[in-house]
Amino acid sequence: MFDDIADVIYSSTTFLITSHVRPDGDAVGSELALYHVLRDMGKDAVVYNQDKTPAVYGFLPGAGAIVHSLDSVDGFDAVFVLDCSDISRVGNDQEKIGSIGKIVNIDHHLSVGTFSKILLTDSTASSTGEMIHRLLKKMKVPITADIATNLYTAILTDTGSFQYSNTGGDTFRAAADLVERGADCREIAQNIYEAKPALQIRLMGRVLDTLRLYEGEKVGLIYVTQEMLREEDALPEHTEGLVDMVRSIRGVEIAVCCYEVSEGRFKISLRSKGKTDVARIAGKLGGGGHMNASACRVEGELETVVRIVLDTIGVSQ
Repeated sequence: MFDDIADVIYSSTTFLITSHVRPDGDAVGSELALYHVLRDMGKDAVVYNQDKTPAVYGFLPGAGAIVHSLDSVDGFDAVFVLDCSDISRVGNDQEKIGSIGKIVNIDHHLSVGTFSKILLTDSTASSTGEMIHRLLKKMKVPITADIATNLYTAILTDTGSFQYSNTGGDTFRAAADLVERGADCREIAQNIYEAKPALQIRLMGRVLDTLRLYEGEKVGLIYVTQEMLREEDALPEHTEGLVDMVRSIRGVEIAVCCYEVSEGRFKISLRSKGKTDVARIAGKLGGGGHMNASACRVEGELETVVRIVLDTIGVSQ
């Protein structure tokens, strides 16, 4: 499949690069790394995301080039869909993007779909960023400092700073290679983890007040409502990482964050420790992901959603 992707790159001139709604560090870092690769090769490339780039990733080289509106796609020879298990996850323009002649899908999720004939997937990889690094090494493409910074950010964020179970020897070898090629690990970490706005900390306090513990404190659950966001003048991006705080509680094996996307619609983020498989739980609710980090969507009133999620986990209420 590496050869197939290389053929698409070398035989095409204009590219669209996109990822899922509410892009995270892996999505943005992978997109921008590929953007720089293509531009350095003399290709035309456009990075499109339906949702705005979270401010925390604004320091990444090329972040200002990302667009959030898409008119005609007639001029694109190929599209890279990154970190997406299904084409629907790119948002409202899924049909338009899906109409582009050549679609390359690079993803590392267990539930990856089959919307593209050119599919590079590896559920053992830490991140899409690690897979793109692997691709670039296979192609012998020069990795500049800008590319390295973006890929290191993708790997760092999707491994929880190299803490998650998806972190393996290949992950560290890729990270080391990227540092040697110009990624400043201290500066990247400082931009991501030590530059939170005060309103995000205030929101964090409110959300942690909703903490509920079940099953002898083995299951922890928090929720975020649209009302909380409005009252704290917060954005959806400011909820990132909240579920990991629940997982950090001693004894908690499954952490849940119910985030109200819009009235009556919730995104459920699931995290776990050890061999507890939350991908199986998310799958029962129409979602997916990794064994220790997955997500799904559930509709209904808050208490109804909480009850559905806990029932699926197997919590006796």
